[in-house]
Amino acid sequence: MTQVIKKIIITGTHLTPAIELIRQLKSDSKNNWEIYYIGRESNSNDIQQSAIEFKIIPSLGVEFHSIPCGKYDRRYLPNTILGTPKTISGIFKSFFLVKKINPDIVVSFGGYVSVPVIISSWLLKIKSITHEQTLTNSLTTKINSRFVNKVALSFENQKQINQLPKNKVTVTGNLLRYELFQKPKNPKLITNKLLTNKPFVYITAGNQGSHAINLVLKQTLPKLSQFNIIHQTGSNDYPQFKLLANKYKNYYVSDYFTTQDFAWIIQHSDILVSRSGANTTQEIVAFNKKSVLIPLPKSQQGEQLLNALFVKKKLSQQTIIIDQNNLTSKSLLESLDILKNVKKTSNSKDYRPNQKFFSLINEII
Repeated sequence: MTQVIKKIIITGTHLTPAIELIRQLKSDSKNNWEIYYIGRESNSNDIQQSAIEFKIIPSLGVEFHSIPCGKYDRRYLPNTILGTPKTISGIFKSFFLVKKINPDIVVSFGGYVSVPVIISSWLLKIKSITHEQTLTNSLTTKINSRFVNKVALSFENQKQINQLPKNKVTVTGNLLRYELFQKPKNPKLITNKLLTNKPFVYITAGNQGSHAINLVLKQTLPKLSQFNIIHQTGSNDYPQFKLLANKYKNYYVSDYFTTQDFAWIIQHSDILVSRSGANTTQEIVAFNKKSVLIPLPKSQQGEQLLNALFVKKKLSQQTIIIDQNNLTSKSLLESLDILKNVKKTSNSKDYRPNQKFFSLINEII
């Protein structure tokens, strides 16, 4: 059967669902998708640090384009003012870029970089969708909802739905990484380092890491000899923790883990210690994991606390939530000791990729 050539632009900073969508597009038997990604080249708060999408997307064989973009900072007005010229420049650049590519559809996975791309697609009368991962609507989603054809939500949350144009809302769920549920290769660099017959604890805070969690772990490491510790630090704190890895035989550290390595880690971990971002919390539920969750105190509309409470509701005995103000070496150690003795309620269910969002794309075009 001859495949039809279709073009899609993906934009945004929520990379995990974007990567899964790219996998689904490449697996499509009916259409031959030309995939383009519009994102950031660097992080807004540190122009010297490359944005994660700039590092990852080209490695997937996807054509990547960066645009300048300012950030609307409600906590510090000067940041918004300084970013305004970038925002205006980003609108102009994205307009001509979208016009040149002329896609069949534009898909946003949130983040301020997506706003000029979505507005450009609306001006050019190109169909578009924006996806919200979390239990709350970000400002980006609220803005994009005025210009897109459909708003896809991860949860059937009526409060969230009421804030959006009702005729545009559809609940598709989130797109978790398919690779996480496959049998991964043994990451020998990790397994050769760690000791056997000890519970695995994975400590992370997303791609950027968390300095607050890292500092508490540094104090706690000498008391964690009964566990194997796998720690993802983020790039800033990695050098100092790399030195600690030489001191502890039960401790493995990296600034970042590939999807393949993370698949092995989440499948073999007994306990996760983490912030409570949308992807992490939904993966914890999908894999039925025990967890210590430390919500980011200043997250958008308290979304990380809501995500943590979502996990607590699903896995009540297996979940401990610690307010960051109460995070100490003692509270972390006590939580790990409690969870070590908790018996999991059930096994993980077989995973099937979420095709609802992909179906929505085909429905619109």
